[in-house]
Amino acid sequence: MRSMLLWLFCTILLTAVPASDRALGARDQGEQIVHEKFLQEHPGSATGHSGFAEFLSQEGDLRAAILHWRTAQLLAPGNAAIANSLGGAYLRMGKAAASAAQFARAIGLESDNAAYHFNLANVEFMLRHDLTAAWKMEMPNLLRLALAEFREASRLSPNDVEYARAYAETFYGMPNPDWSEAEAAWKHVLSLSPQGDFVYLQLARVSLKRGDAEGARQFLNKIIDGRNDGLKRKLQAQADRL
Repeated sequence: MRSMLLWLFCTILLTAVPASDRALGARDQGEQIVHEKFLQEHPGSATGHSGFAEFLSQEGDLRAAILHWRTAQLLAPGNAAIANSLGGAYLRMGKAAASAAQFARAIGLESDNAAYHFNLANVEFMLRHDLTAAWKMEMPNLLRLALAEFREASRLSPNDVEYARAYAETFYGMPNPDWSEAEAAWKHVLSLSPQGDFVYLQLARVSLKRGDAEGARQFLNKIIDGRNDGLKRKLQAQADRL
């Protein structure tokens, strides 16, 4: 599975350790004092609260960080970056609905930011079981939302191979996917990725899903790495049965 999803799963499983329960180094103590002093002098500074929240987040004190980001959001409600940061913090806390709400807010404030669409798509796809319960939504509808966000992220940042691959991979989890659209998505990945054999395997799989045995054989014939011979033979056998 793609590296971003693996990273997000790992961060969700991490338990944050409050900074108050850990010994801060001298440098970190000094930085904390600077943040606190600035906020004493400028309590209405959204930038100050956001900066302190980032520091607290890095130190593992997510609860305190969220409080400062929420304060920053009250002071600067039109700031998309703050909403995105809150979305990430809630995700690390395992709060799917709150995370998705903040990522959606970031998109509403800055709709041309590909990263915001990608972040929301990951939450909708990975934490879909939590969100279907929270949003009282059927799973297929939620998956369609995730696919649309992955598509938009890739459209906005067409040279980003991670966004392109995430969009293409999501079709495998969809109910009744459009395999023609999936093929186009994987061909886009192929245009960006040096991992040609991997993408050719995916294109062969998609061709088989479409019932196109000859197309699958053409993609399989492009595979040159012998380490893929086992899977290649398996897919060729599937093509022969069509």
